Amino acid sequence: MRKINAAIVFAVSALVLVGCGDTVNVGDNGVSQGITVQATGVADVVPDAVQVSLSVSVVAEANDVALSQVAATAEVVRATLEQLGIDAADIATQSVSVNPEYSYTEAEGQKIVGYRASQTFDVLVRDASAAGAVVDSLVAAGGANLSINATYPVVNDSTAAAQAARDDAVAKARAKAEEYAELLEVELGDLVFLTEISAPTNITIGAKADVMAESALTVIDLGTQEVTVTVEVRWQID
Repeated sequence: MRKINAAIVFAVSALVLVGCGDTVNVGDNGVSQGITVQATGVADVVPDAVQVSLSVSVVAEANDVALSQVAATAEVVRATLEQLGIDAADIATQSVSVNPEYSYTEAEGQKIVGYRASQTFDVLVRDASAAGAVVDSLVAAGGANLSINATYPVVNDSTAAAQAARDDAVAKARAKAEEYAELLEVELGDLVFLTEISAPTNITIGAKADVMAESALTVIDLGTQEVTVTVEVRWQID
Protein backbone atom coordinates (compact mmCIF):
# COMPACT_ATOMS: atom_id res chain seq x y z
CA MET A 1 0.00 0.00 0.00
CA ARG A 2 2.88 2.37 0.77
CA LYS A 3 4.37 1.78 -2.70
CA ILE A 4 1.08 2.69 -4.38
CA ASN A 5 0.75 5.93 -2.38
CA ALA A 6 4.35 6.89 -3.16
CA ALA A 7 3.70 6.41 -6.88
CA ILE A 8 0.59 8.60 -6.69
CA VAL A 9 2.50 11.36 -4.87
CA PHE A 10 5.26 11.26 -7.51
CA ALA A 11 2.76 11.44 -10.36
CA VAL A 12 0.99 14.43 -8.81
CA SER A 13 4.21 16.32 -8.11
CA ALA A 14 5.52 15.91 -11.66
CA LEU A 15 3.27 17.19 -14.45
CA VAL A 16 4.65 16.90 -17.97
CA LEU A 17 2.70 18.12 -21.00
CA VAL A 18 4.04 17.02 -24.38
CA GLY A 19 2.75 17.84 -27.87
CA CYS A 20 4.16 19.13 -31.15
CA GLY A 21 7.60 19.53 -29.59
CA ASP A 22 6.28 21.52 -26.59
CA THR A 23 6.96 20.42 -23.01
CA VAL A 24 6.05 21.79 -19.58
CA ASN A 25 7.86 20.42 -16.53
CA VAL A 26 6.52 21.22 -13.07
CA GLY A 27 7.64 19.62 -9.80
CA ASP A 28 10.58 17.82 -8.24
CA ASN A 29 10.84 14.95 -10.69
CA GLY A 30 14.52 15.26 -11.56
CA VAL A 31 13.76 17.53 -14.54
CA SER A 32 14.38 21.25 -14.14
CA GLN A 33 11.18 23.24 -14.00
CA GLY A 34 10.49 24.99 -17.27
CA ILE A 35 8.43 25.44 -20.40
CA THR A 36 9.87 24.46 -23.79
CA VAL A 37 8.02 25.39 -26.98
CA GLN A 38 8.58 25.34 -30.73
CA ALA A 39 7.29 28.00 -33.11
CA THR A 40 7.60 28.79 -36.80
CA GLY A 41 7.86 32.37 -38.00
CA VAL A 42 6.79 33.37 -41.51
CA ALA A 43 7.68 36.29 -43.77
CA ASP A 44 6.44 36.91 -47.31
CA VAL A 45 9.01 38.16 -49.78
CA VAL A 46 9.04 39.04 -53.47
CA PRO A 47 11.73 36.96 -55.24
CA ASP A 48 14.73 39.05 -56.25
CA ALA A 49 16.14 36.77 -58.96
CA VAL A 50 14.98 34.36 -61.67
CA GLN A 51 16.45 31.03 -62.64
CA VAL A 52 16.09 30.18 -66.33
CA SER A 53 16.30 26.65 -67.70
CA LEU A 54 17.14 26.53 -71.42
CA SER A 55 18.19 23.92 -73.96
CA VAL A 56 20.16 23.97 -77.19
CA SER A 57 19.10 21.09 -79.46
CA VAL A 58 20.14 20.13 -83.01
CA VAL A 59 19.41 17.19 -85.32
CA ALA A 60 22.13 16.28 -87.84
CA GLU A 61 23.15 13.36 -90.04
CA ALA A 62 25.96 12.27 -87.70
CA ASN A 63 26.36 12.49 -83.93
CA ASP A 64 29.62 14.42 -84.07
CA VAL A 65 28.09 16.97 -86.45
CA ALA A 66 25.09 17.38 -84.13
CA LEU A 67 27.35 17.91 -81.12
CA SER A 68 29.48 20.40 -83.02
CA GLN A 69 26.42 22.46 -84.01
CA VAL A 70 25.14 22.41 -80.43
CA ALA A 71 28.54 23.61 -79.22
CA ALA A 72 28.44 26.50 -81.71
CA THR A 73 24.99 27.64 -80.56
CA ALA A 74 26.01 27.19 -76.91
CA GLU A 75 28.90 29.61 -77.49
CA VAL A 76 26.41 32.13 -78.88
CA VAL A 77 24.29 31.66 -75.74
CA ARG A 78 27.30 32.24 -73.47
CA ALA A 79 28.36 35.32 -75.40
CA THR A 80 24.83 36.74 -75.23
CA LEU A 81 24.65 36.16 -71.48
CA GLU A 82 28.06 37.79 -71.00
CA GLN A 83 26.87 40.87 -72.93
CA LEU A 84 23.82 41.01 -70.65
CA GLY A 85 26.06 41.06 -67.56
CA ILE A 86 25.43 37.47 -66.43
CA ASP A 87 28.48 36.15 -64.60
CA ALA A 88 29.97 32.84 -65.79
CA ALA A 89 29.55 31.47 -62.26
CA ASP A 90 25.77 31.84 -62.70
CA ILE A 91 25.70 29.63 -65.80
CA ALA A 92 25.68 25.86 -65.20
CA THR A 93 25.42 23.01 -67.71
CA GLN A 94 22.92 20.45 -66.40
CA SER A 95 23.28 17.84 -69.13
CA VAL A 96 24.82 17.06 -72.52
CA SER A 97 23.40 14.24 -74.63
CA VAL A 98 23.37 12.82 -78.15
CA ASN A 99 20.96 10.09 -79.27
CA PRO A 100 19.67 8.55 -82.51
CA GLU A 101 16.54 10.17 -83.96
CA TYR A 102 14.09 7.66 -85.44
CA SER A 103 11.17 7.75 -87.84
CA TYR A 104 8.60 5.01 -88.51
CA THR A 105 6.55 4.12 -91.57
CA GLU A 106 4.56 1.00 -92.35
CA ALA A 107 6.58 0.44 -95.49
CA GLU A 108 10.05 0.80 -94.01
CA GLY A 109 9.41 0.33 -90.29
CA GLN A 110 11.71 2.13 -87.86
CA LYS A 111 14.89 3.71 -89.14
CA ILE A 112 17.46 6.25 -88.01
CA VAL A 113 16.98 9.64 -89.67
CA GLY A 114 19.72 11.45 -87.80
CA TYR A 115 21.15 12.21 -84.36
CA ARG A 116 19.83 14.71 -81.82
CA ALA A 117 22.36 16.44 -79.60
CA SER A 118 21.32 18.63 -76.69
CA GLN A 119 22.86 20.75 -73.97
CA THR A 120 20.75 22.06 -71.09
CA PHE A 121 21.69 25.09 -68.98
CA ASP A 122 20.49 26.66 -65.75
CA VAL A 123 21.10 30.40 -65.66
CA LEU A 124 20.64 32.58 -62.59
CA VAL A 125 19.51 36.12 -63.43
CA ARG A 126 20.24 38.00 -60.23
CA ASP A 127 18.27 41.08 -61.30
CA ALA A 128 14.68 39.79 -61.48
CA SER A 129 13.52 42.87 -63.39
CA ALA A 130 15.91 42.00 -66.24
CA ALA A 131 14.81 38.37 -66.61
CA GLY A 132 12.29 39.03 -69.39
CA ALA A 133 14.87 40.88 -71.47
CA VAL A 134 17.35 38.04 -70.93
CA VAL A 135 14.81 35.51 -72.22
CA ASP A 136 14.06 37.64 -75.30
CA SER A 137 17.77 38.08 -76.07
CA LEU A 138 18.48 34.36 -75.73
CA VAL A 139 15.63 33.41 -78.06
CA ALA A 140 16.77 35.95 -80.64
CA ALA A 141 20.41 34.78 -80.45
CA GLY A 142 19.78 31.03 -80.34
CA GLY A 143 17.10 30.93 -83.02
CA ALA A 144 15.46 27.59 -83.84
CA ASN A 145 18.15 25.66 -81.96
CA LEU A 146 17.21 27.15 -78.58
CA SER A 147 14.22 26.52 -76.32
CA ILE A 148 13.29 27.99 -72.93
CA ASN A 149 12.20 25.11 -70.69
CA ALA A 150 11.06 27.04 -67.62
CA THR A 151 11.62 30.11 -65.46
CA TYR A 152 11.71 29.98 -61.66
CA PRO A 153 11.54 33.04 -59.40
CA VAL A 154 14.02 32.55 -56.56
CA VAL A 155 14.98 34.32 -53.36
CA ASN A 156 18.64 35.02 -53.94
CA ASP A 157 19.19 37.00 -50.73
CA SER A 158 16.88 35.84 -47.93
CA THR A 159 18.69 37.74 -45.15
CA ALA A 160 16.06 40.42 -44.50
CA ALA A 161 13.14 38.01 -44.83
CA ALA A 162 14.81 35.52 -42.50
CA GLN A 163 15.24 38.24 -39.87
CA ALA A 164 11.54 39.08 -40.09
CA ALA A 165 10.66 35.39 -39.82
CA ARG A 166 12.90 35.06 -36.72
CA ASP A 167 11.14 37.99 -35.08
CA ASP A 168 7.80 36.33 -35.82
CA ALA A 169 9.00 32.93 -34.54
CA VAL A 170 10.26 34.33 -31.22
CA ALA A 171 7.06 36.34 -30.68
CA LYS A 172 4.95 33.24 -31.33
CA ALA A 173 7.13 31.13 -29.02
CA ARG A 174 6.79 33.63 -26.17
CA ALA A 175 3.01 33.87 -26.66
CA LYS A 176 2.70 30.09 -26.55
CA ALA A 177 4.88 29.81 -23.42
CA GLU A 178 2.88 32.55 -21.69
CA GLU A 179 -0.33 30.69 -22.53
CA TYR A 180 1.02 27.52 -20.89
CA ALA A 181 2.14 29.51 -17.86
CA GLU A 182 -1.31 31.06 -17.48
CA LEU A 183 -3.00 27.66 -17.78
CA LEU A 184 -0.76 26.25 -15.04
CA GLU A 185 -0.96 29.38 -12.89
CA VAL A 186 2.81 29.88 -12.83
CA GLU A 187 5.07 32.78 -13.81
CA LEU A 188 7.36 32.68 -16.82
CA GLY A 189 10.93 33.07 -15.61
CA ASP A 190 14.35 33.58 -17.21
CA LEU A 191 15.21 32.36 -20.69
CA VAL A 192 17.17 29.09 -20.59
CA PHE A 193 18.00 28.54 -24.28
CA LEU A 194 16.92 29.21 -27.86
CA THR A 195 17.73 26.81 -30.70
CA GLU A 196 17.11 27.58 -34.37
CA ILE A 197 15.82 24.33 -35.84
CA SER A 198 15.40 25.41 -39.45
CA ALA A 199 16.11 28.53 -41.47
CA PRO A 200 16.15 29.50 -45.16
CA THR A 201 19.20 29.35 -47.36
CA ASN A 202 19.80 31.71 -50.23
CA ILE A 203 18.56 30.81 -53.71
CA THR A 204 15.56 28.65 -52.89
CA ILE A 205 13.61 27.45 -55.87
CA GLY A 206 10.05 28.73 -55.88
CA ALA A 207 6.97 27.88 -57.89
CA LYS A 208 7.36 27.85 -61.67
CA ALA A 209 6.35 31.12 -63.29
CA ASP A 210 4.73 31.45 -66.67
CA VAL A 211 6.56 33.42 -69.33
CA MET A 212 4.12 36.01 -70.66
CA ALA A 213 4.36 38.09 -73.82
CA GLU A 214 3.24 41.69 -73.49
CA SER A 215 3.83 44.29 -76.21
CA ALA A 216 6.36 41.90 -77.81
CA LEU A 217 8.39 41.86 -74.56
CA THR A 218 8.58 38.95 -72.14
CA VAL A 219 7.49 39.62 -68.55
CA ILE A 220 8.30 37.25 -65.68
CA ASP A 221 5.67 37.43 -62.94
CA LEU A 222 7.48 36.99 -59.63
CA GLY A 223 4.63 36.53 -57.15
CA THR A 224 5.64 36.02 -53.51
CA GLN A 225 7.29 33.26 -51.52
CA GLU A 226 7.17 32.32 -47.87
CA VAL A 227 10.39 32.34 -45.86
CA THR A 228 10.14 30.38 -42.61
CA VAL A 229 12.27 29.99 -39.49
CA THR A 230 11.53 27.44 -36.75
CA VAL A 231 12.88 27.87 -33.22
CA GLU A 232 12.77 25.95 -29.95
CA VAL A 233 12.83 28.07 -26.79
CA ARG A 234 12.87 27.16 -23.10
CA TRP A 235 11.99 29.37 -20.13
CA GLN A 236 12.25 28.68 -16.44
CA ILE A 237 9.05 28.92 -14.44
CA ASP A 238 8.68 30.53 -11.04
